[in-house]
Amino acid sequence: DGSVTSRMTDTINRMNLSDSKLILATGRMFQGADFVASEFKIKNPVVCYQGAQVRLKDKILWQAPIKNDLVYEIINFLRKKKIHTHLYNNDVLYIEKDDKKIMHEYCSGRGTTYRVKNFDEIEPECVPKILCVIEDKNLMNSIKKELKEKYKNILTIVQSSSKYLEINDIKASKGNALNFLKKYYNLETSQTLASGDQDNDIDMLKKAGIKVCVGHNSEKLYQIADYKCESVDSDELCDLIERFVLCE
Repeated sequence: DGSVTSRMTDTINRMNLSDSKLILATGRMFQGADFVASEFKIKNPVVCYQGAQVRLKDKILWQAPIKNDLVYEIINFLRKKKIHTHLYNNDVLYIEKDDKKIMHEYCSGRGTTYRVKNFDEIEPECVPKILCVIEDKNLMNSIKKELKEKYKNILTIVQSSSKYLEINDIKASKGNALNFLKKYYNLETSQTLASGDQDNDIDMLKKAGIKVCVGHNSEKLYQIADYKCESVDSDELCDLIERFVLCE
């Protein structure tokens, strides 16, 4: 429901005071990631746009945007399929059709704003991600399959929820962002713990020392995890953080 338990809040506060580095990793734009980091007083870099950027406030530490010549090729493909599309360009979220229901659900309580504009009037400069909103399961599977075949070894196509399909450059992933952060902080893989709950977290968990799956939304993620938490509503993740990160 978007809330955070008192125990998780306390665990975050203790991590902020420790030598550990708490990193938020999300498919959301920097605006939304920084909103949460600021709320919990987390001063470390955030991984945003599905791993296409590692960013510390206004400073981009690492990024892998979609190549400009591909941006409109993808947009036109999605237009033909009549897919509701989010275009992220220079940290601004653009949509062509203002579907109030979709946008309220996406932006509400997440510190995210958007603009309505014809995509043809936008000059791509830094497009870290394009997002498709597809509510029909069969259409989702069809679009995902077609994009993966069309852009194999060029783009990463990954489903981040039942109705969100994320499109990034092939080099953009939470796993590659984690690899950058390991070098940034001079850490071994064995010194890292990653938790996630969807397909877009698979690459990140593969590159972490301790792999934690929260819930059972992704069978592939569930299978590679060292530890499983029942759901996001439980505080089992706190137990693992206390054990492996805070060493309590």
